[in-house]
Amino acid sequence: ASDVYKRQMQNAAGASRRRLALGAGLAGIASAALAAVSLMPAAPARQRSEVGALVAPGLEARSADLRLIMVTTSEEVYHLVREGEDWVLPEKGGYRVRPERIGEMVRALTSLRYARPMTRDERKFDRIGLGDPTQGGTGALVEAGNGQGDVFAKLIVGYRRGSSYVRDPDDLQGWAATGEEMPPLQRGARWLDLEVVELDPADIAEVRVRPAGSPGYVLNPADASGAQFKLAPPLDARPLAASFAPNLPALALSRLSPSDVAAEKEIVGAAAAGDHVTRTRQGLEITARAWLSDERGWLTLSAAGNGSEAVNARTAGWAFALTETDWGSFVMPLAAIVDPE
Repeated sequence: ASDVYKRQMQNAAGASRRRLALGAGLAGIASAALAAVSLMPAAPARQRSEVGALVAPGLEARSADLRLIMVTTSEEVYHLVREGEDWVLPEKGGYRVRPERIGEMVRALTSLRYARPMTRDERKFDRIGLGDPTQGGTGALVEAGNGQGDVFAKLIVGYRRGSSYVRDPDDLQGWAATGEEMPPLQRGARWLDLEVVELDPADIAEVRVRPAGSPGYVLNPADASGAQFKLAPPLDARPLAASFAPNLPALALSRLSPSDVAAEKEIVGAAAAGDHVTRTRQGLEITARAWLSDERGWLTLSAAGNGSEAVNARTAGWAFALTETDWGSFVMPLAAIVDPE
């Protein structure tokens, strides 16, 4: 009986070992199969039908009828309106818009194509510039049409790290897009044609400065290059605070780069800060009158003499906001140019 029992135990142990070996073998096969699967390339995602399609189909064919572009950002809403052959910004009193910027906008809108789908998670839209601007998001809503109720294109656009993104404002699908780059959209002032005076420093013959509350002075070129200016008599003997100090007011008009514009009637009557008159070798005289309104510096410009018509056509009726640097140059007191006596 004991021999029979021993044989039964030995058989049971052998069966157990065979089962363990079989299990280990099956586990090894399963692991190898899983490893093989993990190394296989993923199946390609099904391509959406929009990929490669125009974002604003039909817009190019109707671009000649384009009369109104409305842009909504988290900072402001502004309108670009076509009047005849010109485009203007009503929010700035109908001041003219840079025509090349309109061309950039139209080319961008008509060339945009869907490249690849991005996120559908609206919480991530701000990362690629597609957040709803009406809710404080980073995107810019662009609506283009004929100004009579027909909208040719409506989309939210964004630009991040050299890439363009778009989406339909009524759709949660964001897209990377290809095409020409959109001009800056966040601020309406970026569209304004603020290059109001073209003046070569070498053409400046004389500059007369009369700051409010400070003695006036006259500046003349030190040579024909327009690179250096000096105080005219009787102040020419005064020691300068710095050799370049006369250049700052003398070249102020040639370096003028306004940051904004407003109707002249909204500014004139504020605190007058002085006059700055530049006379050129060709006989053109441009008077810049400085105003301080709500702690912001402004200029009104008028011209007389040879070539004055072109200047007045661009500046009459308008006031131009100055950066702090430009403001300091136009109204620089004499005490900032010469050493104290």
